[in-house]
Amino acid sequence: MVKAYVTLQGIDKVAVIDVSKRVVLKNIDVDFQDTGDRPHHIVIDKTNGFWYVTLISSGYVLKYSLETDEFIDSVRVGNMPALLALDEMSQTLYVSRFMPMPGMGMMASNSTVVNIIDASTMTIKKNLSVEARSPHGIALSADGQTLWVASNEASHFFKIETSLIYHDNYQPNAFKLGSDVPDNYTVNDMLYNALELELSSDNSKLFITCSGSNEIRVFDTTTGDSLATYDLSNQPWHLAISMDNRTVYTTNRGAATVSKIDLSNGDISILSDSLLALPHGCMLTPDESELIVTASGGNRIVFVDIETMQLVDEINLETSMSMPTGLAVVEE
Repeated sequence: MVKAYVTLQGIDKVAVIDVSKRVVLKNIDVDFQDTGDRPHHIVIDKTNGFWYVTLISSGYVLKYSLETDEFIDSVRVGNMPALLALDEMSQTLYVSRFMPMPGMGMMASNSTVVNIIDASTMTIKKNLSVEARSPHGIALSADGQTLWVASNEASHFFKIETSLIYHDNYQPNAFKLGSDVPDNYTVNDMLYNALELELSSDNSKLFITCSGSNEIRVFDTTTGDSLATYDLSNQPWHLAISMDNRTVYTTNRGAATVSKIDLSNGDISILSDSLLALPHGCMLTPDESELIVTASGGNRIVFVDIETMQLVDEINLETSMSMPTGLAVVEE
């Protein structure tokens, strides 16, 4: 069975979905502190049998059993935790920060910190400052040796060597998203508004959605040099990369669309549908036949055939204010 775990940010729950049957198996209550915890992002540790979720408003990261979906432990990190990167071998979680978001009824914490958590004990090992506000996008290399983080406000991204994190006065390498960005990454230029990062499967390229400039920008992970730029529709948000590194998919939050980029020739196909209201998270199924997309404005989860780029199915959530956002997929 292929299951999708979806954070329902509006009602403090996580939905567990049978992908093939297109049904919600259960809704797990993650109302940890009070109403309005806002579960945002989720990652699955299949190796050790856990899943983790961030609560933006109450500042917690929660740990659950992957087998029973029962609550196990928590750690409070404060400062609006947003996205997660997980090293399954060392059971280390890296936690990014939420960014300014009009209409959310809140502002970013102004934090510059990435939390490093021992997931086995759910304790904070270190709070690492990249010195740039709202380090939101986050990605970890397959070997766990390099963590990439991008500031949503300062238009810089950072290369962090995980073996050096605990050294005194360690400062990550900083790179600019564009030549027009100020050299000083404490300046909040707000030119590119980096949203999410993903690495190619061979870890040679870093893909960054720039919601402010409506682009995906691609960088060399060895040098930090710019390799390519793809112009997209309004506010590219989350993205998924095929295992053969030939195709990138992105949700476009401001345009109710999903884009498919052929990296061999730069061709872009776009699916536009009213059912894709405020598309947020996206993830390929294990066989890469479909792209699962959360439509946070339409309170639904949609399924897109990647060959035809057509919407083939949907799950309408029962509660109108569910607001599905984060998404993780696991095959049992």
